[in-house]
Amino acid sequence: MTVDEHVTVIRDGRLRAAGIRRGSVIAYDWGFSEGGVEHVQRTYLLLDEHLQIDQPVAFPPEQRGWWYCDLVAVDTSGSPVVRTEDRWIDVIVGPPDHPYRLLDLDEYAAALADGRLGAAEAAEGLTRMQHFLDRRLNRRHDTTRTWPDFPPREVEELRTLELPRDWALSG
Repeated sequence: MTVDEHVTVIRDGRLRAAGIRRGSVIAYDWGFSEGGVEHVQRTYLLLDEHLQIDQPVAFPPEQRGWWYCDLVAVDTSGSPVVRTEDRWIDVIVGPPDHPYRLLDLDEYAAALADGRLGAAEAAEGLTRMQHFLDRRLNRRHDTTRTWPDFPPREVEELRTLELPRDWALSG
C-alpha cells in the first residue's frame, strides 16, 4: 500500500497549493474567481510523465468532463515542495469518440528559437509528450473507441480524495 505524503505545489511561480502525493501522482485543489463566480479546480501532476492534467471547471458546458493536459517541467529537489513550470505543449482530451487535440507547438518552437528552452530540454519535452500520447491516448490498431489508459488509473483513485483546501495565488 502506498502512503500518502503531504506536499506543496508551486505552479509557474504564481500558485502555491497544498496537495497529496500518492506514488508518482500529486493531486491538489486550487481556486480562482471568474465573472464573479468562485471556482475550485482539482489538478493532478503525473511526476514521471511531467504532465499536469485537470478537467477545467471553466470549460464551456458542452466540454464539461473533458481533460486539459499540460507538459510541465518538474522540480522535486525541494521535497516536500514540488515546483512546476508550463512547457507550452497542451492536449485537450474529450470523450473517446472524439480525437484528442494537440495545442501550442508553435509556442514551444518560439521558446526554443528565442532561448527560453534549450535544445536538450526541448528534445526531452517532445520525447515525454510522445510517450504520453503513445501510452495514454494513441490507438494503434484498436477498433474500440476507448482511450488505452486515460484518465490514468492512479488519477481515478485520487478523484474523490479529501484534499487540503489551502492555496494562494500571486500576481
